[in-house]
Amino acid sequence: MDPLIIAAAVVLAFWSAIWLAKQFLPKAFDVKPFLIMWKTTRFNDVIDRLGTRLKRLWKILWTLGAAICVGGSIFIFYFLLKNMVALFIEPGEASPVSLIIPGITLSLNFNTILFFSISIAIILVFHELSHGVAARAEGIKVKSTGLLLLAIIPGAFVEPDEEDLKKAKKSSQARVYAAGSTANILTALVVLVLLTNPMAVISPLYETESTGIQVTEVIKGTPAEGSLRAWDVILRINGTPVNSSESLSRLLSGIAPNSTVQIELIRGGLPIAINLTLGKHPSLNSSYIGITSYPYFAPKNPIAPANLPFYLFGQLNWLYLLSLNIGLINMMPITAFDGEKLIGILLRFLIKDEKKAAAVSRALGVACIGILFLNVSLSFILFPSFRLG
Repeated sequence: MDPLIIAAAVVLAFWSAIWLAKQFLPKAFDVKPFLIMWKTTRFNDVIDRLGTRLKRLWKILWTLGAAICVGGSIFIFYFLLKNMVALFIEPGEASPVSLIIPGITLSLNFNTILFFSISIAIILVFHELSHGVAARAEGIKVKSTGLLLLAIIPGAFVEPDEEDLKKAKKSSQARVYAAGSTANILTALVVLVLLTNPMAVISPLYETESTGIQVTEVIKGTPAEGSLRAWDVILRINGTPVNSSESLSRLLSGIAPNSTVQIELIRGGLPIAINLTLGKHPSLNSSYIGITSYPYFAPKNPIAPANLPFYLFGQLNWLYLLSLNIGLINMMPITAFDGEKLIGILLRFLIKDEKKAAAVSRALGVACIGILFLNVSLSFILFPSFRLG
């Protein structure tokens, strides 16, 4: 049976059990379909200490964050507007904009789900923790904190005292609302530094020169099926070294389809050689094997897992992509987004008439929803095969 079907059955069984048992759970648990939240005050002291000990630093950081969020709101509005026009007029110049829908825009393979779930958990923890720290730095109470599980995605939340927040100065409110997206953007920047210096990241445990390629997935119905396995390390094909997916493509482009090649590889730590008959690539005029791969960096220490670089940089790539995009989208003045509250504060400062400010805020929200909807709809039509992972 397909492992994904088994995984889906396990998830459904788990949530069915949670739903049946919800009346027996302590009051701190709130159960909804595919969502369970645990509220507690146990972490309030930690947030209180973090927020009050470095109050001046936090105020400076979140003030800068508020300015960044306003700028980010303008940027993302401009980008989506420009992209929407390009989707209508010149689709080749546009970027696909997509909602994350498992099985449609999000590939349902183990690695993608793993990277996605861990990234969302990290993003939520930093986002919510930052809201809590900002609230305490501004003297606003935090009622509770907690953990949640949405389907298979873990997360966290912080619940500020709404009455305290409403009574706070507008500048304090702005800093609290800006803190979450600011934390997401800062996370993305830190991860970007790591991604742009990959050899420095792995050099303590791994060689920095790739000596082969790791098979990360064997595609069903291809020449590789039955001959190659996940985590095989391909070193040479017909005696020619292969150390990247590009070098593999170049090599295969010079070999006729249906040719039999000798592949030298490492399997389970042992060197072996196999013969494999190449197929014709379904869309390119070349031969192919039928694998996805990642450069192989030999461990310096035998206890270092050979596939750790793949998982490390795969995770960092997903964390960067999601943290940056969630941070930017959350800056948009759309209902329930932090950007709506932040832009609302700015509009009330610029437009003294509360009703006019509220009307402008609503109009901006409707415009943003419309632009986002058109971006997603047109991308779905024009880029039907677009997927994440």
